[in-house]
Amino acid sequence: MTHKTMEDFARSCGVSRPTLSKYFDDPTSVKPATRQRIEVALRASDYQPNLFARNLNRKRTRSIGIMVPTVADPFYSEMVSRIELRLRDEGYWPIVISSHGSRELEVEATRTILSLKVSGALIAPLGLRSDHRTLEKLTQAIPIVYFDSYLEGDTPFVGNNNAQSVSTIVDYLCRSGDAPVYFDIPHVNHNSPERVNSYIATMQRLGHEPVIIGNTEDYTWDFERIGYEQTEKMLGNGGLPGKTILCANDRLAFGVMAAAYSRGRKVGRKGDCDLRVAAHDDHPLSRYTCPALTTMAQDFASMAGRSVETLLTLLDEGDAAVAAKVSLDATLVMRQSA
Repeated sequence: MTHKTMEDFARSCGVSRPTLSKYFDDPTSVKPATRQRIEVALRASDYQPNLFARNLNRKRTRSIGIMVPTVADPFYSEMVSRIELRLRDEGYWPIVISSHGSRELEVEATRTILSLKVSGALIAPLGLRSDHRTLEKLTQAIPIVYFDSYLEGDTPFVGNNNAQSVSTIVDYLCRSGDAPVYFDIPHVNHNSPERVNSYIATMQRLGHEPVIIGNTEDYTWDFERIGYEQTEKMLGNGGLPGKTILCANDRLAFGVMAAAYSRGRKVGRKGDCDLRVAAHDDHPLSRYTCPALTTMAQDFASMAGRSVETLLTLLDEGDAAVAAKVSLDATLVMRQSA
């Protein structure tokens, strides 16, 4: 059966248009017998409601915006997947937009989210390159929760406890071998300075001199490439300043390990190895490197779950009902690389 409009389909079902609209908003809101009649008709028809047209008449929709710097990074892909599934379980429709590491595209994505009349949004901002004014306007218009990274202000945030996680892995590396040299990345958001500051503080507490390498001046999210290029250059110019390298994140470590392999250096914690490499995040591919990467595992499940719970609380109860900042502890995952 073919129906072009909601009115046509409602007549076919033998229900009123308002009842049908009520069903599409929440199937449990109509009587069981009516719901069964509509669902039988849906199975026999090709009808699909025009959600965009219906949303034009509403102040807010059952949609939630999700914005990340890039969906090409499996860290954000994993987070988006978990958030999407949780939102669907709660009866919301997720709309995912990537800023592709670009300030201009983040501004465009922010305006798009607002134009779609979403109920709220979960955002991992670029950080250093973000247009604070544009995002501030969005926080004033709809409930917002930042995850993974944040901008200064009172907007709720759920992310990693970088002080705890870096301190934990530095302590482990110092106990199990040579004190680590820290390989830094461009400070694209607040995570980068928080991690390097924790490294410095922990090394000093343990009685070691902090050693930091890596070019942090050039703005880029291409961490594998800069890890490879900078490591290969250092190995070609006399070597690295230590036998244990702690990378700011797993993606950087992938490049470091590839460069070490290309130069004939053996990575691992056994006695015949030239270099130990450890990192941070427990990127979904970290267990499949060769050797498998020792890292700090961010709590993906809790970060996604708490982010959604915080936003839903904002939608139901308002700002007074949520904590401004939630920092989740990470877990040390010891594998063969360090």
